[in-house]
Amino acid sequence: MTRLTLGLLGLAASVAAAPLLQVDAPEAAVTCVSGLYMIVARGSLQEPGEGKIVQVTDLVKALVPGSVSVAVDYPASIIGDGTYAVSVAKGINDTIEKVQTYVDACGASSQIALLGSSQGGNVMTNALAGAILEPDPLTEAYTQYIKAVTVFGDPTYTKNQVFNVGNATKSGLFARGGASLTKLNTFADILRSYCMAGDLFCAGGLSLATHNAEVPTWADAAAEFIASKTLL
Repeated sequence: MTRLTLGLLGLAASVAAAPLLQVDAPEAAVTCVSGLYMIVARGSLQEPGEGKIVQVTDLVKALVPGSVSVAVDYPASIIGDGTYAVSVAKGINDTIEKVQTYVDACGASSQIALLGSSQGGNVMTNALAGAILEPDPLTEAYTQYIKAVTVFGDPTYTKNQVFNVGNATKSGLFARGGASLTKLNTFADILRSYCMAGDLFCAGGLSLATHNAEVPTWADAAAEFIASKTLL
């Protein structure tokens, strides 16, 4: 076998072993809406989609014509597909990307609402206020278009805040402090954090049943709050 033949065989083998070039599919065009653009982060271990918060988004759509909702693309995992912190970070990044993409496309007419349950609440409040070793929060260039934020059973719930709703008297597993809590309070007028006493994750309690009841208990109040912040 000649050197030329050997060379051609080697080249063919290297080409065959090389990975195929992957071309990312183009992102779907953003449709600007006359109502609210709701971004929803489900709770831990819930199936992909909006999870329990669909109860709230359905109510808002009835109250605010022309509104739509989209689910945050993230694992919502505790173990397995990355740690809780990794899952939250992925949720924050996707939330921020969705906000930025919508505002960049729709400009001054943008009206955005953020909704999160359990781990999803952690995602949304971190997207606003940041946290240690997590992605940087949204800048004012984008937060000015966020009209309402509602979170349910957020593990970062911190007692005695003006935006808290419910009878919880204890803070959550990952209660905020320092600059993050100060930053979150700048959104007090548009934020409601729902938490009931005994909740396993947001109130230092022992009840998973209470935690699971946060969304259905507060769905009507949350929808009315969101609608009240919308410019029709």
